[in-house]
Amino acid sequence: MLIASHLDLLRGRVSALLTFVWRRLMIRTTVIAITGSVGKTTAKECLAAALESHGPVLKTFQNQNDHYGVPRTIRAMRPWHRFAVVEVGVQGPGYMRRLAHLLKPDIAVVLRVARTHTNKFGDLETTAAEKAELLSFLPRHGIAVLNADDDRVCRMAKGSKQRTVFFGSSPACDYRAEKAESRWPDRLRFEFVTGKQRFDVRTQLVGTHWLNSVLAALVVADSCGIPVGEAVRRIAQVPPFMGRMQPVALPNGAIIMRDEVNGSPDTLQAMLEVLRNARAKRRGLVFSDQSDSKDSPRRRLRNIGHLAAGLCDFAVFVGAHAHHAVRAATDAGMDASCCREFRNIRDAAEWLEESLRAGDLVFLKGRSTDHLSRILFAQFGKIGCWKSSCNITRLCDVCSELEPDFDLDKVLTKDLQ
Repeated sequence: MLIASHLDLLRGRVSALLTFVWRRLMIRTTVIAITGSVGKTTAKECLAAALESHGPVLKTFQNQNDHYGVPRTIRAMRPWHRFAVVEVGVQGPGYMRRLAHLLKPDIAVVLRVARTHTNKFGDLETTAAEKAELLSFLPRHGIAVLNADDDRVCRMAKGSKQRTVFFGSSPACDYRAEKAESRWPDRLRFEFVTGKQRFDVRTQLVGTHWLNSVLAALVVADSCGIPVGEAVRRIAQVPPFMGRMQPVALPNGAIIMRDEVNGSPDTLQAMLEVLRNARAKRRGLVFSDQSDSKDSPRRRLRNIGHLAAGLCDFAVFVGAHAHHAVRAATDAGMDASCCREFRNIRDAAEWLEESLRAGDLVFLKGRSTDHLSRILFAQFGKIGCWKSSCNITRLCDVCSELEPDFDLDKVLTKDLQ
């Protein structure tokens, strides 16, 4: 065991050294690092789409942005890649310094500091300090692209020797957004303002909370020499990323809004805002639990149950603590027939299959470890996995155990227009 442990340590160090050297050999590739508590993957997808008009682009695969994914992306760089767009996520203190040391970005983007991984970061100031480490690895000719609407991100510019570019809603920003709106079924649109130029930006994204991700992509694209008009046209074609406010049309005419990839408090608030403003014949919610909360399960579920009563026509709660949400919802005035609880997701999926109808809009929200995606997939056919517990945190879409008897990619990409 001791020898095996030493061998694993040696392999890790050799791998890190090779990754470090390989990145330094990619002198023709402009490396762009994107970090932030939320919005990284969507920003990465939008930016990569905009940059592709000016040459080959490497981007992080899906959302593999951890201490395994970042080195893997670096090693995938090739001399012919004009740009590399890399998500950088951190799971605890100290991660950013190690990853940024390997990555050595030319441009660093910080989107937002929010309540994620709160079990590892004591408070938002600690989270901000960790994210700020990325900027310390920029070269002197590098560019820091910061969200001026987040005070913690804005303060990261203090003492920076590199060029700093601010984006946000204030007229003082180098780039700003105005007139942002998104009310389902309408998607996010806004005016992008840089200097005296204005551009009408239309996206396929659902919710104004994606504004910073799109703004950051446009800012970096412009900094890389991409004409803003071209970047706007390309970003307009970027679909919502899987599990992140991703609308999926069901065979019965209902629509499920997938948002089950992240159950943190800030993503929950964003989802509730979209639900509150959405236009549909009936609005529903399927909910398991939230992550990154210090509240007890009882308090968490009672809170969401109370909110659901004022926002939804019907609600489905799944899990061992679902009864707390049902009780709170009925106490707040929701009819008992419109509020259901299920111990397991299979029963919830069967009830929805019988109950949903054309015109319904249902929001799917929970922790990544709850794997609520299967509730959606079961509306199209049989699937092979109904585990009650699973430690895998990736989405079921890419899991070999799902084994759907239908074409998953086809049903998820069906045009809603």
